[in-house]
Amino acid sequence: MTQMTTLSPTSLSLARLLDAFSAFIDLAAGFGADLRGRLTRGAAVRVVEGEAGVFTLALPDGTAAFRLDHAAAPLLPEVAAALKGREVELALDSGRFLFRPLELPRGAAAFLDGIVRSQIDRLTPWSAAEAAYGFTPPEDAPDDRLALTVAATARARISPLIDRLKAQGAGAIRVTTQPDGMGAPIRVLDHAASGAASGVAGVRRVLLAVLGGAAGAALLALVVSGLVGGSLDAELDDITQRIAAQRRAMVAARDGQGGAGGQLAALERRKREAPATVLVLEALSQVLPDDTYVTELQMEGDKVEVAGVSREAAALVRLLEQSRQFAEATFVAPTTRAAGEAGERFHISARILLPMEAMR
Repeated sequence: MTQMTTLSPTSLSLARLLDAFSAFIDLAAGFGADLRGRLTRGAAVRVVEGEAGVFTLALPDGTAAFRLDHAAAPLLPEVAAALKGREVELALDSGRFLFRPLELPRGAAAFLDGIVRSQIDRLTPWSAAEAAYGFTPPEDAPDDRLALTVAATARARISPLIDRLKAQGAGAIRVTTQPDGMGAPIRVLDHAASGAASGVAGVRRVLLAVLGGAAGAALLALVVSGLVGGSLDAELDDITQRIAAQRRAMVAARDGQGGAGGQLAALERRKREAPATVLVLEALSQVLPDDTYVTELQMEGDKVEVAGVSREAAALVRLLEQSRQFAEATFVAPTTRAAGEAGERFHISARILLPMEAMR
């Protein structure tokens, strides 16, 4: 009988958290290893394929020609020395590749890598796993579309060349091609250096050590804060008691039991008599027509000034006067019409009847 084990929601959440943390560490380690590699290795060298499969490499004292197929003779010592530990750009002849145009909607610009990968088996005889491919930078096309050119070839056709360069001690290898009539080369494959995995592992160990030290420091800070927390709690209790005493004094003053009772009563009376901004906004929304937009609202005492845009600005004064919430409405400035706007700009002043007079 097979016994099934059911994980609790807490265990599942912890597992997801650990997976996310591990993925973050791997990403950071890869970035750090790549940065360290770029800083430590020398300048890249360019190996260019010419006619009949002959490759050339620029050397300080001239240009060396050689072949990279498995049956070829060993490379010249100066060529092997120039390749060892260096980043290599392997510029292959365009005859090794298929070139296919591709048009996409403009909104696909942020997802070109995934879209091209999904289209490889339709554009070429190979699947995405079997092909080495790349594409040109997208260009604007009619009907709000993007146009680009995809270059692809079978990985099996270029793997022997990469293996030969690796055998000579080359570092990272970038495979490109440049079809006739196109400006920038198309990158079709990136091969990491042989020591990249160990470099990532080393950076990962350093990151884990740093994070472990930070966790230890945080734990120490937590212990110290717990020791100091007793005195802080006492101070907090004292402050709470002072606030409560002040609140009791204010309540007593509001009820007329203290010297400040008159001032608080005056403030309460002013709050009840002054029109609330929310009520004024609600009244304006009921009075103004739907084609009117308020862009500015100023209140001072029982006066309100409203500015905005309306299809019939001249009718707004009449609407405000007819309402039970406003009176003495008048234009503060002449109405104007700006280019490209569907209505007239207005600036109107009125007296507010809220909340007392409107309730009579």
